[in-house]
This record gives sequence, structure tokens and C-alpha cells, in this order.
Amino acid sequence: MKWTMWHEAAVLSCLFFFLAWPSPAESVQWNCATCKGITDRFAEKYAETEKGGFGGGNTDWEETYLKEYRRSEVRLLEIIEQLCTKDNHACHALVEEHEELLEEWWKKDESPHTNLYKWLCIDHVKACCPNNTWGPSCRDCPVGREKVCSGRGKCDGDGTREGTGACSCDKGYQGALCEQCTVDHYEEYKNTTHVSCKECNEACDECYGPEANECKKCRDNHVLVEGSCEECDPLCKGCTGVGPENCVKCDVGKGADMVEGVCIECARPCHGCNGPGPENCKRCRMGYKQNKEGICEDVDECQSMCRLQHEVCTNTMGGYDCECEEGYKKNPRGDCVMLLKDEVASEVKKVNMFEKYMKPNKHPKKMLTGSTQEALRLVSIFFIVVLALVVAMVEPVLGAFVAVVGGVVWYFVLKTY
Repeated sequence: MKWTMWHEAAVLSCLFFFLAWPSPAESVQWNCATCKGITDRFAEKYAETEKGGFGGGNTDWEETYLKEYRRSEVRLLEIIEQLCTKDNHACHALVEEHEELLEEWWKKDESPHTNLYKWLCIDHVKACCPNNTWGPSCRDCPVGREKVCSGRGKCDGDGTREGTGACSCDKGYQGALCEQCTVDHYEEYKNTTHVSCKECNEACDECYGPEANECKKCRDNHVLVEGSCEECDPLCKGCTGVGPENCVKCDVGKGADMVEGVCIECARPCHGCNGPGPENCKRCRMGYKQNKEGICEDVDECQSMCRLQHEVCTNTMGGYDCECEEGYKKNPRGDCVMLLKDEVASEVKKVNMFEKYMKPNKHPKKMLTGSTQEALRLVSIFFIVVLALVVAMVEPVLGAFVAVVGGVVWYFVLKTY
């Protein structure tokens, strides 16, 4: 048989997928919270099994037994079996992958309250970092004024192998090291080890002290009067002084309008006005209409609305409400339909159907461990290579195609586990 470039392509395709396939050791990065949860749970169960389930009786025999039980494999297995909840897949996977490490630490005869977290999560599994460090290589968090983030923020990823290491500042603080005050806070004091920022007076947008007369800039709808920020009149939208006569413009959203240089509150039926009362409306709001005297009065919508069967109309000022008669309720189409006695039973049936078909599976699929994934990976690659070579001997082009497609399909199948 003549060896062609298509035979070479088939072999190279198989080789590519074999080499490029990530192994579990390379792709798995355990979560620090998962690992810490395991060590915390270990310490909890260690305390619960302190007496080995025995109390009273033959004291000499019990002391002898407990010495043997204290660091026995029986006790270790009892603890390991209770480390993870049933639906915590990540916890089960981490324990299975590193059970030998737990056994190794168990033989060291040390308390889980002192060093299991450091020994397992930081030094061996490498899911966590010591406090005040972050990232894959456990780099130091930024320090300002002798404290991480000047003691006024948190280091992103602190204690984990994740994050950016940047300071996330507390309210009122800013800067790379959280040692500056935001514009709406002022610096109360600052020395080589501490910085303290306090919120400005509610009248200030920017300030240098706590009082309304220590503003650098007034907040919206405030005005600087004799060195102090004062609030504008409620009817104003911006002002040059205190009182409705100093409004830059009136707040239409509050039903105000400018009359002879002063903002006044228009009557409820008015949409803009030339004076107080419904007789001075520029035009009427929706739900009102002007009568013969030019006064805006309420429209009784119930004369023409809510005409469906079993509907009852209630007129309100500027509007109306359509409701169903007693003993009826609105269906999704808006019709009033009679309440039936079996509706309660129907609702119970819906709940039962939801619990039967929609609630989470009580027996979730167990994650494959790293060793199982590796074995499955090698078997699948061997199968793809052999199949591709056999097909290539008959049809080189088809052999290359089988190698590529087979590798892709198996890649995604294994990724789901």
C-alpha cells in the first residue's frame, strides 16, 4: 500500500488530540472556599468523635480503647464520610482526589484546629493562600500606612488563588491603597498608620469639614447663602436663594408653575396654571375636563367604562377602577369568572405536579475523579487513533476526517464529566 499525505494527516490529527488534551492535574483549580469548608467540617467532626461514641462503664478499658481509636483509620473514615453534603459535587471530588493527603496528615497526630487548613489547602492542594496574599503565586496584597489597603478596604482575592490583588475600598475611601477620601467625605485625621474619612453634611456635594458652612460645592437643589449651603424651596428646580421667589424654574413633577416670578403649587386637576385653584388651569389633566365656567372637574369614567359582564366600576378623582363582583375573579384574558369550589384542589394538584417534575434530582450524578478522567482519556484516544488508522488504510481522506471528528466529539463528552 502506498503511503500518502492523507495517511500522514490522519496520524498527525490523532497525535495532535492526544498531546493537546488537558490532563486533570493541569485543568483543575480547586476553589479555596470548598477546601476551607472541608477543613472546618473536619475540625467539627473531629470534636464530635472525640469520645468515640462511648461514655461510662469500664474506665480502664475505655481509656485504653480511646487511645487506640483517637488516631485510628476507623475514626478517620467516620469523619471523611461526613465532610460533604450530598449535593456538593466539588467537595466530594476534592475529597476523593486528595484522600491520601488527609490520611498522610492524620498520621502526623496533630489537631485539625491548628494546621490542617494550612497543610492541606495552602501547602498541598494549593487552593488557598495565607492571609493578606492573593493569586496563583500568593503575592502580597498592597500595603498602605502599615496595613493592607490602609485598613480601609479589602484585597481582591485575599487568602485565595484568585482575584486581582487590587484594593476594594470601604465607603468614603478611594485610591490604590484606600488612603484618600472621596469627594463627598472629608479627612478627619491622617497619620503614618491611620486615615479617617467622614461623610459631608447632607447639604454638601464636596466639603472640607462636617458643617453646612464647610462645603466646597453644594448638592443639587441647594444654594450657597452667606457661606452656607441652604436647601431650595421644594417647588424649585434649582434656585438663586431661599424661597419660591428665587427658583430658577419650577418642578413640574410636583405640579408647580411660575406665576409672576414665584413658583406656586397648581390645583390637582391642572396641567400648568396661572394661579391657585382649578379655575386657573392652563389645561386639564387626563381624567378631568373643563366645564362651562372654565373649571377643570373630574370625569365620571364609569358612565362608559367597565362594561364587561360581572364588572363593577368605581370612580376616583382623575381615574377609575374596574373590579369583579363578589364571588368572581379576573382570568388571564381580563374576564370576570365565577370562583369554583374545586379551584383549591386544582391549585394543590399544580403544586404536586411541580414537585414531581420540577424539583431537583435527589440523586445527582457523581463527578468523575481525576484518575478516572485520565484513564477514560487514554482509552478514548487509543480508540480514536486505532479507528482512524484502520480507516486510513482503506481511504486516507476518510481516516483524517474520522480522527478530527472523533477527537472533537470525545473531547466534549469528557468535558461534561
